[in-house]
Amino acid sequence: MYSEGLTKKMKDAIDIKMEGIYKWGIKDGKVVPPVHELPPAVKKRIDYFSEMMEDGMTFLGCLDCIFSKEKPDDYDWGATKDWLPMSQEFSDWIGFASGLAQMEVAVYLIYGG
Repeated sequence: MYSEGLTKKMKDAIDIKMEGIYKWGIKDGKVVPPVHELPPAVKKRIDYFSEMMEDGMTFLGCLDCIFSKEKPDDYDWGATKDWLPMSQEFSDWIGFASGLAQMEVAVYLIYGG
């Protein structure tokens, strides 16, 4: 399933992200969203920007802020909090699997953690 060039650590990181996206369950006849194994710095960044959705930030605007290394040009126009620079831990979590990271964050934002 994996390319020969992937290390065990990389494979494990992919598996964790995949479970956070696709590992849905059923409990008492109800659909249960995936459990997310997010490092504290990742959860902190997601929660920081997602709070601004209550103030009118769009879902896509929130995703853009979460994954932006630099403050977006229009950030100050509608943001209700100061810009939070991306931590090295968050950048490392994105790693080589940025698409999976974006998908997991989207699932987390929509269905909760």
